[in-house]
Amino acid sequence: MFDLHIHTKNSSDSTQTIDEVCEQAIKKGLRAIAICDHVDIDFVEKLKTLDTMKTCIAELQEAREKYGDQIKVLQGMEMAEYLSNPTVAEQFYTLCDYDVILGSVHTIYGDDFEDSYSRLDWGINRPIDQVYKFFGIYLKKMTEMIEKTDFDVLSHLTCPLRYINGKYQRGLDLSVFSGEIHTIFEMIIQKGIALEVNTSGIGSAFNEWMPNPSLIKLYRDMGGRLLTIGSDAHIPQNIGNAFLETKKMLSDLGFVSYCYYEKRSPFFVKL
Repeated sequence: MFDLHIHTKNSSDSTQTIDEVCEQAIKKGLRAIAICDHVDIDFVEKLKTLDTMKTCIAELQEAREKYGDQIKVLQGMEMAEYLSNPTVAEQFYTLCDYDVILGSVHTIYGDDFEDSYSRLDWGINRPIDQVYKFFGIYLKKMTEMIEKTDFDVLSHLTCPLRYINGKYQRGLDLSVFSGEIHTIFEMIIQKGIALEVNTSGIGSAFNEWMPNPSLIKLYRDMGGRLLTIGSDAHIPQNIGNAFLETKKMLSDLGFVSYCYYEKRSPFFVKL
């Protein structure tokens, strides 16, 4: 299996070292991993992200020398909010020759949404119409990212639901946004961007893939075939999370393969 979305201590929300990542991935029998530490443009100065990404790149080169005969270690990054400051964002693209770039939306500013959605309070004190308003803005921002940003894989399409419907049990109905999601799938299929099947919600209070199987089926019905699988692991035990269940789910939906990336080109792997 190929895990195309893993974080290390060079992301502010993870403490695992690249050695811990590689050793756990080898133990779990993975063939390749992609280290995709966070580049959240809204927070790069506060978090000194240019320095941490340079450290990530140096540590990955060392890991390739140390573990290269046991596992393929791929260099990625998770780019979020590129359009907040394209000039700053472009600095990260020149740091190295990446294998894979993930595109994500993490933060919405304005309308009482002043932080990453993972840190916002989605409890009952927030009116449900405001929750729906947020998700609509989130999808609009994702559409703008697809249109104007250079990346390979659309990450965790429905990630806010991990908090809205998982942690806070608000019951947001995704069918309200079927048109917006259909448009997103049309765009990524046309542009040759892969859809990530993110497994980080499996085993949590949310206990669902992002996106869910119904949406993955819609993507396939629309002609989508580029899929990656990512655990989004921030701790060693979550590397390769629920990959066997994910392979079965994708096979049941009619997929015969998924892909990994090297030098930003997709390579297909049979399920």
